Amino acid sequence: MSTKLERLLTLLNDNQWHSINEIAETLQTTPENAQKIIEILAEADMIQHNPTTNHIKLNQNWKTLIINQKETTPEQPQQATAIATIIIPPQKTLTIQQTRITNLTDTSLELEIRINKKLSEIAINKIH
Repeated sequence: MSTKLERLLTLLNDNQWHSINEIAETLQTTPENAQKIIEILAEADMIQHNPTTNHIKLNQNWKTLIINQKETTPEQPQQATAIATIIIPPQKTLTIQQTRITNLTDTSLELEIRINKKLSEIAINKIH
């Protein structure tokens, strides 16, 4: 059986914004208690909190830590996987392993990349 913290981290690991009601349901608590927990986690810099919409998502540093932990579990063979977060300014291009990535928007974009011998995954987030 997973702990409430494990369930919360599993929910937030998708890099999407989540509402207080989703958090309360995951933690099996009231929205008021979930709000208090969110305030504590935001102070500890574990989550990003958008006060306007009252939505949260996992801070990138913790997401990388969770990904690294999953990759080193005993049941999986260890592989040399590089994980990085890169911010591409508006109208700029960068090249990673002969793959050109261009930001054609007017907003900085956050790229989360995973490389294991070849570029295998890119997640793109808009920076607010």
